Amino acid sequence: MSCLMGMLFMLAGCAATSNAVTDEEIVTNQKPMSTYTTLLLKDFELKREFYSDGDERMGEREQRYAKIPEQLTEQILRYVKARRIYQNVSRTEKLSATTLILQGKFVRMGRFRISIEAVLLDGGTGQEVAYCRQTLWDVLDTTEAVGRLGREVADFIDRIQYK
Repeated sequence: MSCLMGMLFMLAGCAATSNAVTDEEIVTNQKPMSTYTTLLLKDFELKREFYSDGDERMGEREQRYAKIPEQLTEQILRYVKARRIYQNVSRTEKLSATTLILQGKFVRMGRFRISIEAVLLDGGTGQEVAYCRQTLWDVLDTTEAVGRLGREVADFIDRIQYK
């Protein structure tokens, strides 16, 4: 009985440590998402005020933070390519009616939390077809957090593929 109770406490502790939260997902596209064959990725916008002390010179910490948008794009690129949803996934594709553009921004970047907003745009019209906002809690290692955010955004793109 005590072993069973101990296992229940351990499982309850594991469930409480999940730190990725999908705040919102919206798909507004009129045509099926599966009609897009190409995904164009753009770096997410990260305002310098989120990671800088205001000094004009960039220290080592600021230089690492300035690279985060590019690292996030590379993580998303790797995860989406691995799933083979799109014929072409890149950062330099030409726009067409079958191109989907992913862009976004960091809304908050604090010591223990990172929030992003991601938008998918139709390459032919430029209209928004999908949106998501995600927050990662209990962030201790920024590099690991960027990898997790990349996976979460790729999961979002995968989930909406058949809507």
